[in-house]
Amino acid sequence: RRLKSFVPVPHKFRAASGRSASDGQSSERAPPDAMAEKTAPDGAALSASQMQLNLTAAKESRKRAELDAQLLANRIALLKQEEEKAWKKIEETRKRATDVMDLRKQNQDKFQAKENFYKAKWESIRAAQAQNAMARDKAKAVRDQTRQGLLEHKHANARDTKEQSQNLLYQKKEREAQDRQANVERSQYLKARKLDAKKRAEEERLAQLEKFREDYEARTAQEDLLRARTDALVAKMEKEEMELIQRLQNTQTVQRDAYQALEEALGQTSQQISSSARHVGAGSRGLGGRSSGAGERPQPAA
Repeated sequence: RRLKSFVPVPHKFRAASGRSASDGQSSERAPPDAMAEKTAPDGAALSASQMQLNLTAAKESRKRAELDAQLLANRIALLKQEEEKAWKKIEETRKRATDVMDLRKQNQDKFQAKENFYKAKWESIRAAQAQNAMARDKAKAVRDQTRQGLLEHKHANARDTKEQSQNLLYQKKEREAQDRQANVERSQYLKARKLDAKKRAEEERLAQLEKFREDYEARTAQEDLLRARTDALVAKMEKEEMELIQRLQNTQTVQRDAYQALEEALGQTSQQISSSARHVGAGSRGLGGRSSGAGERPQPAA
């Protein structure tokens, strides 16, 4: 807001320079003053040259003020460019946040797919266990039928049947023990695999979350550093802006003093020219009196 309120200052300089130029042109277009300057004494000519020097210095001051105003306009343009860069960085940060959320959703979808896969696998294992149970029931029914047949042939071959029955019974117990052991081991293996898979998935999820957190902290730290640098740059630019404003105000004061000195010099020059004209008229009248009265003593000029 301070910049916008201060930008029209160069127009004042241009107006002042226009007035000074018009004053110079009006002084150049005044032949009587020029003729008076030729007939004026050496002191009046010296004041006119000093007046020209003052006018030149005022023009130089006006040019420097316009140059300062141009530099200030360049600084304003740089400030606008920095603001555009800051908004671009904000948009990039928002886009990155959106990408992180999309990646997190993809990971969640992958985790859910794994859960569904292991669930389906567990259902297939349970179905296989059910089929094995049905097979065992059928085998048991077959064994019962065999035992019944053996009992029917008991009288024919009692010892063989008894030994065969004992062997079958021993085999049955051994198979059942083996089946139970196999079921226990299979159940423990599946349970261990399930726990291990769950543990690995949890570790991967935690590692991913930790990676996201570290990335977020790093980006936050980077953004804070960039913001701190930007704040420092803005403070420096504001300080430089205030210095430029102060310098421009001082230049305006010097310019006003130069114009005032110019006006005073012009007034003094006009007074000196009028006084010289009066002295010249009085001298001519004195010469006429001496020609008419020859016996009078000549008087010194005033």
